[in-house]
Amino acid sequence: MKGRITAVLASAALLLGAAPAVAGEVGVSGLSCKTSSGSTGGWAECTGSGKWHARAVCDFESDKYSQRVDQKSGTVRVYVPDCRYNIDKVIVELL
Repeated sequence: MKGRITAVLASAALLLGAAPAVAGEVGVSGLSCKTSSGSTGGWAECTGSGKWHARAVCDFESDKYSQRVDQKSGTVRVYVPDCRYNIDKVIVELL
């Protein structure tokens, strides 16, 4: 019974994403990305290959998007347009 409880808890931890995450970094299909945001703006930088863009999650207004990137290799940094009031975070989205 104890072994079964341990297995269930381990499975639940995996499903809930209990693995430690590094702030501002994201790993997506073929890309390793990190993001940064300040008071009204920010950027995303990805290494690897893939199609993506960055989204600024703005407070009190619509989100804003960077240009699309069709990255073959190397490292690319893009800046999101500034939010008018405040930026909550920058997110990398696959296209």
